[in-house]
Amino acid sequence: MKTTIDIGWLRVNSTPLIRELQKTVSEWIDAYTSFLLSNCIIEINNIQRFIDEVQSGIKVLPEGSETKREKELLMQVMTHLRDVKMIKDRTLEEIEPMKQTIMLLKKHQVKMDEDFLVKLENSKTHLIEVSEKALGPVKEAILPLQN
Repeated sequence: MKTTIDIGWLRVNSTPLIRELQKTVSEWIDAYTSFLLSNCIIEINNIQRFIDEVQSGIKVLPEGSETKREKELLMQVMTHLRDVKMIKDRTLEEIEPMKQTIMLLKKHQVKMDEDFLVKLENSKTHLIEVSEKALGPVKEAILPLQN
């Protein structure tokens, strides 16, 4: 591609324009890939935080529902069960698009501090385990306590 073109008596040098255009495009590419990467990181961290919160919330189960403390504990456990039921399916559906985004970023050599594919798969596995535990044995254990 010629960078200098003569149009009648006018000579046009397009090199500075091309350089600025490449710089602008490069900045937008960096901004978009940074957004995609940070969005995936935030989502993975949110999943992990949710898993940790549910695990700690269903660790201690009430033995009865007579005292105020036991009722509060029962309500907390029931809240965690509700959250798992509401969030699990939607979160599992979001994992595949996040996985594809991370693979696309890797394909385009976007620098990553960690292997987020492994972290994402681990989060998916932990989410499934926690949801099965919460909606299985924990739910059965608190079922007789609900009035």
